[in-house]
Amino acid sequence: MRCVFLLFLSFCMMIYGSCNRLDGKSFVPAIPGYNETEKSMVILKRPLREISGIDYISHDKLVAINDEAGKIFFVDPFTGRHEVFEFGKKEDYEDVVKAGEYYYVMNSKGHIFQVTMTDHKLVGQFESNFGKETEFESLYYDKTLEQLVLICKECGRNSTSINAYKFDLAEKKFLPGVYFTIQWKDIRRMAKDNQIECKPSAAALNPVMNKLFIIASIGKVLLQCSREGVLEQVYEINADHFQQPEGITFAPNGDMFISNEGVQGKGSILYFPYKK
Repeated sequence: MRCVFLLFLSFCMMIYGSCNRLDGKSFVPAIPGYNETEKSMVILKRPLREISGIDYISHDKLVAINDEAGKIFFVDPFTGRHEVFEFGKKEDYEDVVKAGEYYYVMNSKGHIFQVTMTDHKLVGQFESNFGKETEFESLYYDKTLEQLVLICKECGRNSTSINAYKFDLAEKKFLPGVYFTIQWKDIRRMAKDNQIECKPSAAALNPVMNKLFIIASIGKVLLQCSREGVLEQVYEINADHFQQPEGITFAPNGDMFISNEGVQGKGSILYFPYKK
């Protein structure tokens, strides 16, 4: 009997990571407005095992990217069903956002790829010059600025801060200088943990709370900031729920979606409904 139970447990862990991946709290402290008893999760099929970025389109549709191929996916976050369209060659793609009439895809170097919404064709490519020691995984769209904001994961040799940069959509160019900086020491002080190494893997603006949320797979924290990047709160995230969080987005009503790359298993999307 013991052997049968161990085999069953191993099977659960192989397919889902654990039999009860949503047991326990996802965030500590709790995020105001999010009742975790109503959260849900969908397991994604193999083409989205390497899901590396998401953005909200409608209640039953997210746009997604994986970091292995030049393909845009449209995913139902409640069923996992998806469509796929090829737009370019293989790259290390890390995030995707919808802005105006286009999708914008970012690779790890910070290059931006402009893709049409109608026929999903690549119509623009804009190369950055951040240097070899800077790596990006987080991109979000600030509609009030009409700009894309890139947040570095690796921000230079021996860096102990998080830096954000802007790409102007009207002029289609990277703007000089740093938009905002968040020091690790401030994250550690607020989290009361001197060991945190926060390396952002996704970011998005919450339109109801009017706050910027930045999630870090390395560091296992979720940062809440003002729209201008001023740190306000640090949430510890449950590693059983977020094995490798690589995408975050919000619906207009505040509902939150977070995607995980597959770690010895399949990718997933977690849904957290918002109630003011």
